[in-house]
Amino acid sequence: MMWRIACIITVGSEITRGLIQDTNSHWLASRLSSLGITVKRIISVPDDKSEIAWALKSCLEVSDIILVTGGLGFTADDITLEAAAEALGVKLVFSSEALEMIKSRVKGEVTYQVKAAYIPEGSRPLYNRVGVSPGVHLVLSAKHIFFLPGVPGEMQTIFEDHVKPLLTSTTYFSRTLLVRTKHSTEAEVYKLLEPLKYKYTWAYFKTHAKTPVEVVVVIQANSLIELEERTRKLINDLEKIILIESLEYT
Repeated sequence: MMWRIACIITVGSEITRGLIQDTNSHWLASRLSSLGITVKRIISVPDDKSEIAWALKSCLEVSDIILVTGGLGFTADDITLEAAAEALGVKLVFSSEALEMIKSRVKGEVTYQVKAAYIPEGSRPLYNRVGVSPGVHLVLSAKHIFFLPGVPGEMQTIFEDHVKPLLTSTTYFSRTLLVRTKHSTEAEVYKLLEPLKYKYTWAYFKTHAKTPVEVVVVIQANSLIELEERTRKLINDLEKIILIESLEYT
């Protein structure tokens, strides 16, 4: 299976109330894009079962990968896994493996932290080496759902330790080009690029209203050889239709 489409869900009433800034989705979108995975949606929802359920079901309709951050702790409003289990039609079950992970991170006796050892049936815990709550990986109808802590450092560590290795074993190669043009009007460049957008469906084009206009192009491919070939063809066509001041890989 070649995964291409992902969705990101951030859970937390502190986000939807504007008490904290959601940096997790930005970081994850950047990491996924660098792996050649297209992010279809980014959704933030409060600590509410119905909202979490809606977000999951909505994302399952359009993506193969879903990353959910937040709500894996030990307080009453940490309900992400419970809400997910109900929404996906599976039981929330005790995981002895998750409990052992928690024990390895807690000094003293595990008490209230045991809540994080209950995970959706059929899923597996992901070890959190910088925090207490494990992440969770669930495969449902060939779609992969990852539940990660909301604390940025913990989320990033579990992603790098567990999620990225799985995704990079089955994903596309990607390259990003930054094109500085000699054009002063974004609308002009946008119109000139339209034929290439239809021709190269494996590339993403984004113009920026700077002076002169800049264009970011993300190229995806199944192999390094194909990536090189697609890059060469695209640059060749770019040079024919727009005036280029400089071009670099980012």
